[in-house]
Amino acid sequence: MLKIFDRFAIRFRPPVPVVVAVCGALAVAACEKGPVEWRGDPRQVNAPTPGDETAPGSDARLVLSADGSPSLEAAAALATTPIDTAACAGSLRVASLSPSEIYSVWWSRRANGRASLVASRSDNAGATWNPAVPVDTTDRGTMSCSRPAPSIAADATSGYVHVTYFLHAPGGPGVFFAHSMERGELFHSPVPIMYGERASASAVAAADSFVVVAFEDPNSQRKQIALAMSRTWGHIFTRERPEASTGAPSAEHPFIALRQPLVAVAWRTQDRSVVARVGALR
Repeated sequence: MLKIFDRFAIRFRPPVPVVVAVCGALAVAACEKGPVEWRGDPRQVNAPTPGDETAPGSDARLVLSADGSPSLEAAAALATTPIDTAACAGSLRVASLSPSEIYSVWWSRRANGRASLVASRSDNAGATWNPAVPVDTTDRGTMSCSRPAPSIAADATSGYVHVTYFLHAPGGPGVFFAHSMERGELFHSPVPIMYGERASASAVAAADSFVVVAFEDPNSQRKQIALAMSRTWGHIFTRERPEASTGAPSAEHPFIALRQPLVAVAWRTQDRSVVARVGALR
């Protein structure tokens, strides 16, 4: 029953009278404030190269400079990739905890159109990789490799590794989050970010106790990007799922960067350009 209640609460907003009653107790001003104070409208950022975005490890990442300006950087080339004959092409994503300690995550094909999410660690800058470990093996769908690539972030302050992805779990399809506090040797039970039918891409960033997930809303009629936030190293996410792409006619393929107290969110528009907006975490 608890899982059903959580799913309902995440996917559907409570009735307006309940929200008004709660806001009345907390003061109207508090209700008007969201978890992010956005600074200006979205602005276009340049992509690093127009290369093959489906190639392993070629995905770009969003970064925030010291002056708070966002930009896209090409992912560093890997000396080798983990060996998996069942790996879904184009699904490999990597994150570096240090110049030598690198983590990777990817989809691995299973029978009947299912896929497992697995991860691996390299301790020598990608020259060799440890055996793959499961992140989430509960897929009940039939998409096989026809699904968005996962996202991964490795935080040097906490040492934690965070992963987000879309999967048809036993409780329903949706965007999920899992993390490892054991250097990628064990991933803890996944938690839902938002349930919904549409296969949705996501991105994750972390800075010590703060974890922010940007994801395509799997329930919206138009494509839009929403956020989920945790201030407890990803153990618990706040209930808000604020829209980051407010006003955009279409937004997909999210990027996210975190440099406390700033967060940057970017997405692809209808013309395939990338725009980003920056805000301050409240």
